[in-house]
Amino acid sequence: MEKTMKAVVKYDNVANATELRDMPVPEIGPTDVLVRVAYIGICGTDPHMHQNLVSFEMNVPLIFGHEFAGTIEKVGSEVKGYKPGDRVTAETHADYCGECELCRTNQYPVCRDRKGYGFKAHGAFAKYVKVPARILHRVPDNVSLKEAALTEPLCVAYKALVHSSRVNPGDTVVVIGPGPIGMLCIKMAQICGASEIIAVGASGDEERLKMALDYGATMALNSQKDDVESIIMSMGDGYGVDLVVDAAGVSQTLKLSMDIIRPGGQITKIGWGPKPVGFSLDPLISKGVTLRGHFSHTWDVWEKCLVLLSKGQVDLKPLITHELTIDKWEEGFRLVESREAMKVVLKPID
Repeated sequence: MEKTMKAVVKYDNVANATELRDMPVPEIGPTDVLVRVAYIGICGTDPHMHQNLVSFEMNVPLIFGHEFAGTIEKVGSEVKGYKPGDRVTAETHADYCGECELCRTNQYPVCRDRKGYGFKAHGAFAKYVKVPARILHRVPDNVSLKEAALTEPLCVAYKALVHSSRVNPGDTVVVIGPGPIGMLCIKMAQICGASEIIAVGASGDEERLKMALDYGATMALNSQKDDVESIIMSMGDGYGVDLVVDAAGVSQTLKLSMDIIRPGGQITKIGWGPKPVGFSLDPLISKGVTLRGHFSHTWDVWEKCLVLLSKGQVDLKPLITHELTIDKWEEGFRLVESREAMKVVLKPID
């Protein structure tokens, strides 16, 4: 087996310090497997890290990539139930302590010792990636590895809507930000029984808003052309919507969320917005609104999402608009940043 592999590496904590370079094939421990990567999804955070537009330092040199699927190449001596050739995908939690109270209560994504793929641990923009067996998940026979590489964003949406929010049949749900996570939140709101699902985007999102209507939204609004608040507050009993999912994250979208949520409703915030919001949060109090931050996913969620894929209840194929090899990673980042692509998947090279 080869000793080195081509990988996309962030080599310094400054802007644009990313390149394709030869890296050692990972060495696995007794409880790990070595996965030969088939496909890797580009997350919207990846270009931000490349440009150093994030609020944390990375453990450089660092291989990008946390959305992947592939086949097992080699198994550690203590791994049970997996063998070479098995088709797998994996959670993003490359390492966590497993001992603290958060880990013991299924909150290991927020363990202080967690290291995520492509953030603090070498990721999958490469031919091989080391994966602890405890975060592996089998890919159903009727699900392609290309689709399975996007299980992670589906899991974010599943946990946000099913575990972190309240959605009942007959509810009205607004999803702000029609990117991949927002699109999958629309699909999960539909599966949960919401009767009215409104996608809200901005100029430049026109194609994405059309896709949202095909993917489960009942209405699509452009915040720069439509009076979103007036339209939404004129619907139903005029009190507002039951749930707002903010998949964009900037201060304007939180303000809009507070304006359109009904008394006693919930805002679930997925999108990051590191800048100060610049307005009062008192409407949360006067309306008795729940503001819930949502992050990541857990083992049980991955298993449920793979069932949804295998049963055809969620089809990820329409979201995959571009496929490139990892040496074209810059083009992939550009497509994501320009919103020309919905989802770009990369394939490793020799």
